[in-house]
Amino acid sequence: MWKWIKRIGLGLVCLVIALLLIGTTYQFISSKIDENAYPPPGKLVDIGGYRLHINCTGEGGPAVILDSGLGGNSLEWTLVQPKLAKFTRVCSYDRAGQGWSDESPLIRTSQNIVDELHTLLHKAGVQEPYVLVGHSSGGINMRLYASHYPNEVAGVVLVDSAHEDQLKKIPITLPNKTVELFLGYIGYNRIRIFQYLPLIKETLKPFPNDVQEMYLTKISTTKFNRTALEELFYLEESLKQLKTAGGLLGDKPLIVITAGKYPNSEETGESQESLNKEDRILKDLQKDLVTKSTKGKQIMAEHSGHMITREQPEIIVEAIREVIGK
Repeated sequence: MWKWIKRIGLGLVCLVIALLLIGTTYQFISSKIDENAYPPPGKLVDIGGYRLHINCTGEGGPAVILDSGLGGNSLEWTLVQPKLAKFTRVCSYDRAGQGWSDESPLIRTSQNIVDELHTLLHKAGVQEPYVLVGHSSGGINMRLYASHYPNEVAGVVLVDSAHEDQLKKIPITLPNKTVELFLGYIGYNRIRIFQYLPLIKETLKPFPNDVQEMYLTKISTTKFNRTALEELFYLEESLKQLKTAGGLLGDKPLIVITAGKYPNSEETGESQESLNKEDRILKDLQKDLVTKSTKGKQIMAEHSGHMITREQPEIIVEAIREVIGK
């Protein structure tokens, strides 16, 4: 019996090793196929040994710079950028490790992201001043950019942006980083995406079919999994960096676009009667963002949840138009 147990144990070990090798090979090959499936719509710019992807369209100024939320990429602005390009220069880009951009040797804090964006814009020849537009965690980066390079900034639009005090008031539970990285390497996250494919496709439904397919390939790679985890695990540090810098805009135009549909409550719009505690905190934090400029203004996206970029893109376009004055 002991011999059989040892044989079975050895067999299980061999099976596990075989599955790991198969999974890792599958994910590596699939990631390479995904990375090569679609050429970058913009251009890749070397910023010091690694390249970032930037896609600029339209003419005129000031140039509008678009930064997506955590785990997002330049495709998030598909419904916004073409409309902006009709009246000004507009550039969407992929943070390092996202979309078509290479991974960075630097940790994924907002400060490093801002420094990389600053280098990218100057090497790509995008003329300042800029109107900075940030969705969700992208708003952290844009406010920090404005703090460090105020002379380059003409105005800011925050799209349901994160706030520097958000994690203090609404703590989150982080996943096990080692486990998640391991699952990413062996292709489990790719399987998980296919498992929830109908739900994911529903969230991508506002985009054209070809953009939906591109988006799926970009969130299936090992590179994406590593980077999204790094951005999440350094989020607290990024918020501390913003708080230290202040994130104040002086008298620069600022429009805060806030989702009208709260994630945990039935209530929408300005009413606070039926909001649960977390949604009341989110609402108060959004109001506080308006105070970061003496020319701050809040707009409610009444028919949208957090993904205003997909649900009410026109409200973003009009807010940017107002900041530019066109």
